[in-house]
Amino acid sequence: MSDKERKFLRQSKWKRLTRQRWFYPTLYIGLVAVVLAGVMIYQFNAADDTAEENANDYSWNVEQNDLIENSEENAAEVVAEQEDLVMPVMLGDKTEILTQYYDADAAEEDQLDALIFYNNQYYQSKGVDITSSDGEPFEVIASLTGKVKSVKDDELLGKVVEMEHDGERATMYGSLSEVYVSEGDELTQGDPLGLSGANVYTDEEISKVHFRLMEEGQPVNPGFK
Repeated sequence: MSDKERKFLRQSKWKRLTRQRWFYPTLYIGLVAVVLAGVMIYQFNAADDTAEENANDYSWNVEQNDLIENSEENAAEVVAEQEDLVMPVMLGDKTEILTQYYDADAAEEDQLDALIFYNNQYYQSKGVDITSSDGEPFEVIASLTGKVKSVKDDELLGKVVEMEHDGERATMYGSLSEVYVSEGDELTQGDPLGLSGANVYTDEEISKVHFRLMEEGQPVNPGFK
């Protein structure tokens, strides 16, 4: 058989095949099956990629949440360690302030009340003089938890106790007649440290405490009213 005859024979078989009723439906179904298989493979791969991305996002979110929680916990610890300042007395409604802290931003009337007249000169008060309404001696307490830095006698302020606290804060308690503590003692906020007394620049007949709050070595307004 020649090549021409073989080619003619193959074309005849193909024509007979395409004339069968089932040929085109079968061909169509096959093509649809191939397309569907391609779509399913694509969706499966896309689902895998999405799952991987979600897993990565979840891991990142977990790490970020852990960082946020740790930061919040650390911040809470810092806040918890920073005590609120309290008055160095426990006189309740018998508490009276003789001399306020001199605040450069305060009203003129308040600034006048914060001036100390001593030795024919006026001085700006760096602290607060506190007394009792009856003028009688009273216990002086630690305004903050901390350590006694020094105990000394001062020519103007009498017996003085200095304390140091967290956050570069320090407190001073002057005009004491008695001191209960020694250098190096650890005190909790509210612990008694001495007894009120007198100083030379205010009425020596009135028992009082001269209190100062320092931050980074500088006196600041304690905000007592």
